[in-house]
Amino acid sequence: MKGIVELIGELGLEPLALLEEAGMPLDELDDADGRFDSAAVSALWSLAAQQSGHPHLGVALGGAAKPACFGVVLHVMMSSPDLGTALRRMAQYVPIISGAARFILTQDSQGCGLTLTLGDGAPGDRHDFALLMIANLCRWLTGRDLRPQSVELAHARPANLLPYLAAFGCPCHFGAKRYRLSFSPADLGLPLMTGNPLLTELHERFANERLARLGDARTTRRVRELVLDCLADGEPARGDVARALCMSERTLQRRLQDEGTSYVQLVDAVRREQAAHYLDQTSLCFTEISYRLGFANQGTLFRACKRWFNVSPGRYRERHRAGVETG
Repeated sequence: MKGIVELIGELGLEPLALLEEAGMPLDELDDADGRFDSAAVSALWSLAAQQSGHPHLGVALGGAAKPACFGVVLHVMMSSPDLGTALRRMAQYVPIISGAARFILTQDSQGCGLTLTLGDGAPGDRHDFALLMIANLCRWLTGRDLRPQSVELAHARPANLLPYLAAFGCPCHFGAKRYRLSFSPADLGLPLMTGNPLLTELHERFANERLARLGDARTTRRVRELVLDCLADGEPARGDVARALCMSERTLQRRLQDEGTSYVQLVDAVRREQAAHYLDQTSLCFTEISYRLGFANQGTLFRACKRWFNVSPGRYRERHRAGVETG
C-alpha cells in the first residue's frame, strides 16, 4: 500500500488527504503486518481517479510500480526455477501482499490462466493496476519482453485502447466475465536466472511465518468486527461466528488461542470498549446502552461496569464529564 500511495503522490495529488478521506488509518502505512479494509482501498482508487481525471489510472500507475512492492513474496518467486513455479508461489502467498486479493491458476495444454479477484465493488483501475504489475513482474523475472497471450478485463472498453495495448503487449478483451492474464506453455517454462533451491527453503520459511502471523491477526480482527455488528441482537454464539468465517468452532478457538486471546475475551473487550464510548461520548440512557451491548437488562450492565471500571455506569459518566469540564 505504501508504494501505491507514493505513486499517487507522483501524480501531483495529496495522498495523505486521500487516505483520510477514504477512511484509511495513516499510522498503519508503516506497519508491515497492517491491513487496510478492501472497501477503503477501493475508495482510495476511486478518489484518485476522480481527482486526477486520469482516464486509465490503473495502467498508468501499474507501469510505474516497482517489483519491490511484492516484498517477501518477490524473494520467494525469484528463487523459483521457472516462471510457472514463480506464479504458483505468488498465488499461494498473495495474502501477504493483500488481504483482499486472490489468484486462481488454471493450467492445461494451451497454457496458464491467472484469474484475479479483489472482492465486490473494486474499481476497474484497481484491477488494471494489479494485472499490469504481474505482467511487468514476469518480464522482470525472466529478463525478457514477455507478452501474455491475452488479458481479459471485466470493465467497459475505454475510448482509447492504445495505453492498454502498449502496456500489456497483447490482445485486450473488455467486458469479460473476469479479470485474467493468459500465458503460453512456453512462457511458463522460461527459466529464472535467480532460481536457487537453497534460497527457496529459506524464503518460504519466512513467507510461511509471515502468512501465519497475518492469518492469526486477521482472524482476531474479523471476529471483533462480527461481534460488534451483532451485539445489538445479543451476544453472538461462537459457533455462528465460526460459520461466518467459514471455519469450524475448534479451528476458531485454536487460532484465537495462538493469537493470545479467546472468544470470550474478545466479546468482553468489544463490550468494554463500546461501553466506554457510549458513556463518554453520548447521552444514551443505560437501558439503550444495555441493549446495544447485547445485555438482557441494566443489572448486567451495572455488574460489568463494576468489573471493568470499578464504578457504576453513572459514576463513570460523572467522572468523565467532570474531567472534561475541568480540563
